[in-house]
Amino acid sequence: MKSESAEINTSASPQITWTGRQIFLVALLPVITCLLFVSSPIDPLPYTFPSPLPRLEAGLKKNTLLQQADRWFEGLLIGPESFAADTNGTIYTGTADGRIFSIKQKGLSLVARTGIDHPQCGSAEFEPRCGRPKGMKIGPDGKLYVVDSYKGLLKVDLDTGDVETVVSNKDGSEGVPFRFLNSMDISSDGIIYFTDSSNKWERRDFRYAVLETRPDGRVIRYDIRTGICRTLLSGLYLANGIALTADEDALLIAEMSIARIRRFYLKGEKAGTSDIFVDNLPGYPDNIKLNTRGNFYVGSGSVRFKGSSPIGSFLDLIGPYPSVKKVIAAVTPLSAYNVFMPKHALVVEINIDGLIVGSLHDPGVVRIGAASEAFEFNGTVFIGHYQSPYLGVLSSATINAERSA
Repeated sequence: MKSESAEINTSASPQITWTGRQIFLVALLPVITCLLFVSSPIDPLPYTFPSPLPRLEAGLKKNTLLQQADRWFEGLLIGPESFAADTNGTIYTGTADGRIFSIKQKGLSLVARTGIDHPQCGSAEFEPRCGRPKGMKIGPDGKLYVVDSYKGLLKVDLDTGDVETVVSNKDGSEGVPFRFLNSMDISSDGIIYFTDSSNKWERRDFRYAVLETRPDGRVIRYDIRTGICRTLLSGLYLANGIALTADEDALLIAEMSIARIRRFYLKGEKAGTSDIFVDNLPGYPDNIKLNTRGNFYVGSGSVRFKGSSPIGSFLDLIGPYPSVKKVIAAVTPLSAYNVFMPKHALVVEINIDGLIVGSLHDPGVVRIGAASEAFEFNGTVFIGHYQSPYLGVLSSATINAERSA
């Protein structure tokens, strides 16, 4: 007589199917226990991203346009993230070591420094002293206005290289110091709009700001004519890129840590109010720039689309769980966070209705490691990123040919 155990049909046993989210959370259980023994530098809030994740279809259809870009000034420009242009066709950009350069006919010249000159400029330790120039634009007076993450709103005389502090981080707006200045735009009548990404974290700690997912960013308005500086909009999630619409009726503001762009109305019946321009983006939006088609190029700090990671989007997975985020911040060095970033560079093109009408990709980051900004000028798209040791350069004709194919 066979035993009872021998009569069990093991092939009929129920099969357990695990989702990527379940595997991720179970794998983190031992790590979560660390929370009992270590302190965390962040105090995060829960956040649930929209679902499902975007798919690479229609305007987001995968291509290799960014792989056709040239690399200029390799090893000479470290972290050229944002760009401006003057009427003479000269391009300006700032770098991770606090320098501002001009680019003319593929020639590179130093214009100014926003902080000290030191051999360790470019390191996180010296960043507050050396400066970190970010958003910039030529003002109506012909001066180059720059927001430096640590120094404030600055004005650069392009003839002499002299740097003047217009509003320091210490003075800030309405008694609240600036902490993390990031991006800017200037209206035709001399109003400067710029973002202060966080009232807690400095630029060198921006990954903590991303993990905390707190609405502590704001938009500042500065009038060149009157010198009046005031807060225009607050309660933003890591306020990053900012751009005026073509008619200057509204501002678009990237809320990087939650993958959306907010619109603030400057004129009309809705003046002084804001709404969501586009949500559930396939990447975490960085700088926003108008292009020649009247649309907006939006760079991506990293990506979050269907298939971008075997377990799903990392921030989507951990977003609802503050305890998990605390542990990650406690045990992961800031220098190691790139391991969580999928290898895919992406720029999206969004029209005035908030629809994604095109995109530029480098799957596998073969040519362009990442794209914080895509700035189109005189038939060329300049591509920068805060960590890239080069300037990406792509012909607008190449992009147009792909679109018409």
